[in-house]
Amino acid sequence: MSTFQVAVVDAFATSFRYTDTFSAIGGEVIQIRSRVAPLPGIAPVDTSRFSHTLVNDGDFEDLAERLAVLKPRAVLPGRESGVELADALSERLGLPTNGTELSAARRDKYTQIERIRSLGIPAMRQIRTSDEAELHAWHALCGGTIVVKPLRSGAGEGVRFCDRPEEAVAALEAVRGRTSVLGETIAEVVAQEYLVGAEYIVNTASCDGVHQVTDVWSTDRISANGIRDMVVAQILLDSDDPVVGELVPFAHKVLDALGIRYGAAHVEIKLTPEGPRLVEAAARASGLPYYVADVIGEGQLEWAADAYVRPERFMARAGTAYRRRSAFAWAALVSPVAGRLTRYRALDEIRALDSFDDLNLIVKPGDPIVPTTWDLEYPATLTLRHSVEDILRRDLNTVRYLDGAGMYEVDTNGYPGRSTGAM
Repeated sequence: MSTFQVAVVDAFATSFRYTDTFSAIGGEVIQIRSRVAPLPGIAPVDTSRFSHTLVNDGDFEDLAERLAVLKPRAVLPGRESGVELADALSERLGLPTNGTELSAARRDKYTQIERIRSLGIPAMRQIRTSDEAELHAWHALCGGTIVVKPLRSGAGEGVRFCDRPEEAVAALEAVRGRTSVLGETIAEVVAQEYLVGAEYIVNTASCDGVHQVTDVWSTDRISANGIRDMVVAQILLDSDDPVVGELVPFAHKVLDALGIRYGAAHVEIKLTPEGPRLVEAAARASGLPYYVADVIGEGQLEWAADAYVRPERFMARAGTAYRRRSAFAWAALVSPVAGRLTRYRALDEIRALDSFDDLNLIVKPGDPIVPTTWDLEYPATLTLRHSVEDILRRDLNTVRYLDGAGMYEVDTNGYPGRSTGAM
């Protein structure tokens, strides 16, 4: 098998697995780091898995020239932080590209909603602002609950559900001027009406404007630690689930509106009483394919690889429905306590569940633990798998029963306030 190279901008976390995906079909990955300084909260990756590593020092033309010498067949984003640079480099090198014209709409949460609205796709009410008085007045006029979040962040960072204008102002003040998890200074927020309805994720891969649905998920949320609608589980739906038929046409409209013609995309949708509404979309792979390639055979990363380097294979199979080999879910524990973790009390009960698959302890005994308020504060995540979906859903409910203050034995010495766990 002949060797080729592709470049992935910020191939960290889940997108590091592009190294495996392209290696399986005879390719190598060039790592492009979008910035000189390390991205906050990103674990190191094995740099030996990359054929080359290039760092963006701010001189775009120099970076493009250094990359051109390596003759990559594609440039694609890994994380959200890599979307705009991948667009610019792929366009500059004349490779398959989503182009730069709509890059902002693929990254800025306000701009993307306005983009789909301009094309007649129903969308939520919203405002972009950095001004407390403007936000207060808009919330008072909008009424009800609104969601305040940074324009360009991710992983649930800074997302707050606000019932009163004063809460919205506090949410703005809490994040403005901070450095986001993607390494950018938060200058503005987007405030949006709260969408009532079940939430879903549609993951796709696209090749020359042809979209393939790779996996669809329902999302479970809870309210905890003062945070409303915190994600605690996502359940893989079978492609013949009736709700999938309602979600997919809407997701395709969003992809077209945002100019996503190549590569992976991640579309979050709520089914409201008025129909589907976009929560947000991203022109990169979801974190979920990390878990599901062996459950559905091929996942989003494999389809995206075909889109860039084996387009004939992609087109020959496009439109085929994925099939689950078993029911599957991802779930997270939610800590209500602060302190130093001594032990988890009910992990053996979780491991004994009929559908238990795997457990990842992010916070280990001896580590500091905090009340979970966003994705990067989950103390542990797990996966469940079973041939019978009802068993899996029962076990998900059992996980939620076992989790809580009784799960965590902590030493609170030196950690005042907020801890409710027994020592």
